[in-house]
Amino acid sequence: MKSTPTPRVRFLAVLALILLAGGGAYVLMHGSNSTSNTAGTQTTLQHSTTHAQTTPKKSTAPNKSKTKKSKVKKHKARPVEGITALDAALVQNPLVVVSVYARNVATDTQAMEEAKAGAARAGAGFIAFNVFDEKIARQLASLLGGNATPNPEVLFFKRGRKLVFTLPGFADSQVVAQAAKNVYPHFEPWVNDANRICKRFSVPLAAAQSKVKSADLATAAGRVQAAAALAQAAAALTKETKSLGAVRTTVSAAKSYAQLVSALQQVAINMGSEAVALRSNDQETAKSIDQKNAALIAGASNLAANLQITSCAS
Repeated sequence: MKSTPTPRVRFLAVLALILLAGGGAYVLMHGSNSTSNTAGTQTTLQHSTTHAQTTPKKSTAPNKSKTKKSKVKKHKARPVEGITALDAALVQNPLVVVSVYARNVATDTQAMEEAKAGAARAGAGFIAFNVFDEKIARQLASLLGGNATPNPEVLFFKRGRKLVFTLPGFADSQVVAQAAKNVYPHFEPWVNDANRICKRFSVPLAAAQSKVKSADLATAAGRVQAAAALAQAAAALTKETKSLGAVRTTVSAAKSYAQLVSALQQVAINMGSEAVALRSNDQETAKSIDQKNAALIAGASNLAANLQITSCAS
């Protein structure tokens, strides 16, 4: 005979089933949410990591190309060297000054600079042969027919690679310039103009000086003769110095030429003053003025000679 559960037992059994069912539902619900949240978190982390990897980082280091200025090394211009340079220079210049030097020797380098300056003063071309360079040294030996040459030395070449003069050892710019002028006396057009003008007043000036020297200043007639000659010479010189002042020289000769014209202008003024003094029988003043003019004429003569204006050089 089967026992029948009491109502209390049945109630407890139903309650146990309800609790068991609720606990299972709870576990299922919360487990699913936990899994979902974990997956979401992992997805978020993966997305963040991917974003961090794909997004380029902005460099905070300064741009060296912008912050650092490029430094351009300034090298001192070296003289054009070698046989090819000589041939090119001879095409442009009838005379070329060639400096033979060794770049590793300080005095040789100075000699080269002096030769370059002298060539510029004479209006000649210029190149150099640095014999410290074996290739250049062989070229020079070939140019000179296999003969060795000492350094420093200055060579003067005319067209056709014709060696016309040599200055052994150290030579300053003035010596080089004078040698170049002696070897090839080339005159600029303005020099010819100045020489032509000087010839016009050189004759009356010489004649006036001759009359003044021959005049007897102790007599009135002699003083009148000398004063007239001086006045005539002063007038001619004043006129021609205006023409000289209109001549346009080269830049290198401008300063010396201006000094020459200024000296000649002062000579003309002094001649006029000396004539006035002689007419007044103030021989002491006339003599003083004459001495000043002698010094001025000597200085003007030197300037004219340096400028190759031979007609103005006495």
